[in-house]
Amino acid sequence: MSWLLKRNVLVKLTLVAAFFSAFAAADAVYRVSLRDGQFFNGWVLVACIATMLLLPARKQLNPLPFGRVRHWLQLHYYLGFLTIGVFLFHTKFRFPNSPLEWLLWTLFALVAVSGCCGGILVRVIPGRLVERGDRILFERIPVLRAQLADEAEALALESLENGDSVSLANVYSRELARFFARPRHLLAHLRQSNMPISRVMGELDSIERYLDDKGKARLARMRQLVRSKNELDFHHANGGLLKLWLFLHVPPTYAMLLAILTHVVVVYAFSSGIA
Repeated sequence: MSWLLKRNVLVKLTLVAAFFSAFAAADAVYRVSLRDGQFFNGWVLVACIATMLLLPARKQLNPLPFGRVRHWLQLHYYLGFLTIGVFLFHTKFRFPNSPLEWLLWTLFALVAVSGCCGGILVRVIPGRLVERGDRILFERIPVLRAQLADEAEALALESLENGDSVSLANVYSRELARFFARPRHLLAHLRQSNMPISRVMGELDSIERYLDDKGKARLARMRQLVRSKNELDFHHANGGLLKLWLFLHVPPTYAMLLAILTHVVVVYAFSSGIA
């Protein structure tokens, strides 16, 4: 299966290379004809970007039979590589020399880099979340975390009221209160490391021999709460990374579109002698 996947990717990258070669040949012919190649490759660049914008439109029309979203996503990815090549042609592989061009160059670079990173994230993170069980709606995580925190605090107070010589209250005040208060160990969750949660569970294991049957029952429930909170933190870390990626990709994309529109107006104004 992995061999077929690699072969599929290679075929698609070969198609991208073929399309780019055809574009480069057409651009050369255009220049040989003594016409300004910047207009040709500029409009090809605009066409590529406009086609990539069909992906969010397709997502909004999900119930309609316009092809599967994953196919549009694949088109978005590989057309992105072609668009980067066309952009380099359009800029003549040089840095800009005016404020507007610097703005366009910076925005395009931000969109391109964030897009490449996002292509990796959307292939890796959803699979991670599926492996950890049911998907949790990101917006629901704070509510669920608060519920777990309230129950954990109640268990700790119950342990204290029952006069356990070494109670959950000690571990709660020393370790668990801050664990339940907010998302914890986010970098560890992104690395898929279990070291932090193992340390927390070790704190709970260390008091088990001091507890009676009721205390052990409370301890078992606290372990369940800690595991549930750890799962919430895992979803928060990975789902939050996807949210951050969208923030770094979508707003700069729309800013880039406005800059492109301004660029086109300015170029045609100068070329027609208006300015």
